[in-house]
Amino acid sequence: MIIKRLIFILLAIVLLFGCAASSKKMNRLQLGMTKADVIKAMGSPKSSSASKNIEYLKYRFRTDGLFTADYYIRLREGKVDAFGSVGDFGLGY
Repeated sequence: MIIKRLIFILLAIVLLFGCAASSKKMNRLQLGMTKADVIKAMGSPKSSSASKNIEYLKYRFRTDGLFTADYYIRLREGKVDAFGSVGDFGLGY
């Protein structure tokens, strides 16, 4: 019984810190940052795509421990002009 409680408590702590880490990273972003600034603050993106003067950086973070959520950063002419999750600023995916 004690082992089950310890496992539950440890799992809860791990899940809590996973969520806190992703929100702290997203809170580091500011409009106008360069791609180099973003990578310094967030680390390397999971993937990226570009078309003409717009580039998207995709990051994947754990949300409720078992689940992940994708977050996007849009750079227009090399500067952050929007960031958030799917649907926050008109991404089609």
